[in-house]
Amino acid sequence: MKYILVMFFFILSISIRAQKNLEIIKDYEKKALNYESEGQLLEALNYYYIISKQDTLNIRKNALKKIELLLPKCRELFYNEIKGKWKLKKKLDLDYYSNIKYTNFIQVENNRIIFKNNKEIVSEINLESNPFSYNHFAGFPSLKLDKEIWYFSTRIVNGQKRLILRKQIDKNGNLIGRLDHRGIIRDNRKRKKALKKEIDTYYIKR
Repeated sequence: MKYILVMFFFILSISIRAQKNLEIIKDYEKKALNYESEGQLLEALNYYYIISKQDTLNIRKNALKKIELLLPKCRELFYNEIKGKWKLKKKLDLDYYSNIKYTNFIQVENNRIIFKNNKEIVSEINLESNPFSYNHFAGFPSLKLDKEIWYFSTRIVNGQKRLILRKQIDKNGNLIGRLDHRGIIRDNRKRKKALKKEIDTYYIKR
């Protein structure tokens, strides 16, 4: 009898966890659809990737179809977002254990990201052979350079557009830890003020 009760509660706990997991996945799906309807395709794509990792068959299938549809669009959108010339404004990261070096300038054109010190080309990334993709450590848009993973993003602060390159995994395969307490500041005014202080290395449009 005791064994049967233990088994009953074990099965019940699995069922409850599965139900909660399904509710979370459905919530993610709802958020993804909302982002998609609002034209925020990069945000929607990241949610669909999370959903696609789950075991719920039908929802997973739908997510994979959405990824196939959105991925080319998101690559084009983000490429157009960063296309042009950028100048290093603030450097907080070190270049150790990295294939990417923080040069004075970045030029994005002809499906290439070119890293330059004045006119000298230091390195470049061919986005046709190595396109922006999703990575579970960083999300989309990420670039994989051998073992190394970089996350790219843009944001506007005080009317200034910033290109941020964040190294998530170094070239030895080590995960890079990074603490950012700004998002959990309760006071809205203080949080808004803190978010204006960039904790990443970033470039500005030339």
